[in-house]
Amino acid sequence: MQVPSAANRLFLAAVFAILLTGCKTLSWKKDAAAETVAAAETATEESHAAPSMKIPVGTIHHVDPAGGFVLIRSSRLLQIEPGTTISVHGDDGMPVASVEVSPARKGQFLTADILNGTPLVGQRTLMEYAPPAPGAPAPGDDDIQVLE
Repeated sequence: MQVPSAANRLFLAAVFAILLTGCKTLSWKKDAAAETVAAAETATEESHAAPSMKIPVGTIHHVDPAGGFVLIRSSRLLQIEPGTTISVHGDDGMPVASVEVSPARKGQFLTADILNGTPLVGQRTLMEYAPPAPGAPAPGDDDIQVLE
């Protein structure tokens, strides 16, 4: 039986090291293709997302500059979450102020804190609305289901 020389052992060790690390660091064509397909699917989903739009909320009914809030008479029965930013638009349609909805409300009246600008009585209010993505769970849906 022949004993491997030092050169042969060094050569075998180098080949083993290259093969061992090559399996983990080389990207295969099928992996690159899968990444390309995943990137294309993500781009397609983003392009199909419905754009946000501005929907009317109501008109400014009362302004309290000392208290820093307004009352908005809502023209819709919208469930607007506290913390939602609403833009106030003047007669020319340009935004003149921004307000943030507070939790206090009574019937068709919403209260909102003035963030910036000077809202006036009678000005229209609009909020950003982004329709839910297709396949997204509806607000208020929980993962827990009770079966009786």
